[in-house]
Amino acid sequence: MCKEKKIVLFKPTPYIDYVPPKLTEGKLWYITYYAKHPATGKLRRVRVKVNRIQGVRERRKAAKVMMAALGEKLALGWNPFLTEAAPRAGTPLFEAMDTFLSVKEKEMELQSIRTYRSYVRIFRTWLEKEGLHRSTPAAAFTKEMGRGFLDMLEEKDDVSPRTYNNYLSFLITLWDWMADRRFVIDNIYRDFRRKPRRLMQKKRRLLSPDELGRLFAFLERENPQFLAVVVLCYCCFIRPKEIALLKCGDIDLRTGLVRVRAETAKNDNESYRTIPDAARPYLERLDMSRPEWYLFGKNAGRGDDFSPGRQPVDNKKFSDYWKMVVRPACRFGQDIQLYSLKDTGITSMIESGVAINLVQQQADHSSVAMTAIYVGKTKAAKTELKGVDILPGNSQ
Repeated sequence: MCKEKKIVLFKPTPYIDYVPPKLTEGKLWYITYYAKHPATGKLRRVRVKVNRIQGVRERRKAAKVMMAALGEKLALGWNPFLTEAAPRAGTPLFEAMDTFLSVKEKEMELQSIRTYRSYVRIFRTWLEKEGLHRSTPAAAFTKEMGRGFLDMLEEKDDVSPRTYNNYLSFLITLWDWMADRRFVIDNIYRDFRRKPRRLMQKKRRLLSPDELGRLFAFLERENPQFLAVVVLCYCCFIRPKEIALLKCGDIDLRTGLVRVRAETAKNDNESYRTIPDAARPYLERLDMSRPEWYLFGKNAGRGDDFSPGRQPVDNKKFSDYWKMVVRPACRFGQDIQLYSLKDTGITSMIESGVAINLVQQQADHSSVAMTAIYVGKTKAAKTELKGVDILPGNSQ
């Protein structure tokens, strides 16, 4: 979007959305300006008397200051009729979003508020990039502007239909909250349609034994540190975001447990994952001499440096390394993602005969029903079912 278009999108147009203030002198002195009424969509006149100021010179000087202030407010999207319907309509949008986050921090789980902060940060970055003034009132943000942000999301290759719908759900929640607290008159995002369910299917698949073999052989040779990330995801079913926040002290090789702290867990609940004996060697060779350090640190070295550090690695570095290095080296398609390891591990553990309730605990699922989704994900026929005969007329 070019600079000229940004100005049109984010700033009201003079003589269409408003008419700048003008001073009328005579028996009555008053400032006249016009603003678009939200109910009719037509310009309506507003008068502000300035007779109370004594002396022509002083009155003219004061009127000039008042007109300049009114003109600036109108140019930023302020509307006196909106203020009537929504008393807090003049509050800047950025300030309203900060208030929203501060309120939600007291009501929501830690992981949810992290997600909300991320959405607000990305939304604000886009607003600033597109030229929205920080003083622009919340009520001045129009449906056309709202569509512009959604259009930007649609154009990004890394925004899936599911992610698009998540953003839209968040924006609906935010605008509902602002409407309820009279920052805005109504919810401009209510009429936007979500992406259909048929586009929401996960585009990832399980790894085959051959693909797992190639993966482990490559990382054993090229990056044992990242292989530990793979093992924690594949054998302990820990999510990549949670792996990025593990500290060295969270790994207890003596008891064979990994602690996922409540403040880092997706569901805000502390959990412990068992380290299978076969996975121990991949973790034993890591330097865990500083318990307070993060197991995979934010290091300034090469992109494949995942050694421990004082600051946690950005989990995006995991996915970037997977995309840029692992996927081409192992000849994986786009449907094999880092998160495919967790799906594959759960499925493999169930098929190996481990009780489903134990797999549920290892995966930190809220119910056995959630774990049961992984039963039958492979395409191999079940031997136990092949001999079953339930057709009518075949009973002895």
